[in-house]
Amino acid sequence: MKDLLLALVMVLALIASTVLAAQTPGTKSTGEKTITAEGYGASKADALLQAKRTAVEEGIGVVLSSQTEVENFMLKKDMVITQSFGSVRSYTAIKEEQKGDTWYVKISAVVSLDSITADLMALKILLIAMDKPRTMVLIQEEGGHNAESTIIDYLQGKGFELVDPAQAAALMTKDDPFIRKAIEGDPVAAAKLGAENGAEYVVVGSVKKSVLANDVLKDSGMKSGQASLTVKVVNCSNGRIVATKSATGAAVHIAEDIAKSQAAAKAATNLMDKKLFEAMITSFQDTVNNGANYEIIISGVKSYGLQKSTAKLLEDTEGVVSVTKRSFGGGKLELSVLFKGTIETFCDRVDSKAVDNGTLVVTNVAGNRVTLNLQ
Repeated sequence: MKDLLLALVMVLALIASTVLAAQTPGTKSTGEKTITAEGYGASKADALLQAKRTAVEEGIGVVLSSQTEVENFMLKKDMVITQSFGSVRSYTAIKEEQKGDTWYVKISAVVSLDSITADLMALKILLIAMDKPRTMVLIQEEGGHNAESTIIDYLQGKGFELVDPAQAAALMTKDDPFIRKAIEGDPVAAAKLGAENGAEYVVVGSVKKSVLANDVLKDSGMKSGQASLTVKVVNCSNGRIVATKSATGAAVHIAEDIAKSQAAAKAATNLMDKKLFEAMITSFQDTVNNGANYEIIISGVKSYGLQKSTAKLLEDTEGVVSVTKRSFGGGKLELSVLFKGTIETFCDRVDSKAVDNGTLVVTNVAGNRVTLNLQ
């Protein structure tokens, strides 16, 4: 009986402490928020997607203003980045209507602020683990920069560091075959252009805009703007394509140019919503978890035995996952090294290391290529 009473007292005490904690000012509990949001799209599904995105963005604003996401970074770097739309717990359609080729949707969405906080923390940690890679955005668009501006705003909202848009815009005005080749999607040219301008990743693409004849709008004076956007994301260190995505957008306006501009912006929004962002994050996650490939060229390796000793030293270096020999001859050893960390960290760990009777010295670093000399 005494044990039963003791257990009951402990339960009551636990309940009381929980209630007091909930009532204590400053207790960090974000919970949920109901948000009214609107969306436009070429279909009802697209409009609903845009409305959800708007609700999530407003929820992100609430979390950022509360500063709950900047407390610390005591989370694992391989924490999975969840899709932001998972933060919308439920929604109720308030209004749905179609005007010509454009759908309008208004919803009341219940957004989980806790989920958003976790996503922001995980993304912030991942970007820090990648040494905050800089991204350059180059989107070719006749008569404006609407798609490019939309993508830049999206990435900046996620905490990405970007190459100055003015610097990128200056490149777009140059009549240079190499720059045109990069913008048209050649990964090698895009990687080189990005690296020359201080970027680790470059987003390149082009927009095609038009006006669609529409019988419904014929007598209204409104114009139906259409846009299609195709984009590639290229890793500047190795020229590899991280993602290739396409999207379309539509908008209605009395002015033809405005209709086309708004359509381009919506195409960019749809592009980011169609997992282009998630593809970039997945690439970052893979690099952090599994390592990045670096090309290593070592001169001064004068014998077969010495090249084996050199490769063994790299294999035993902290952070090195694997070492693959590409070629050896003429005193030069070429290797491919998979390393968990930045190229600067790799250089720090191998520079001045002794190999038999020699010493490794880093002599040049360019992109994902490291040149060393065995002295």
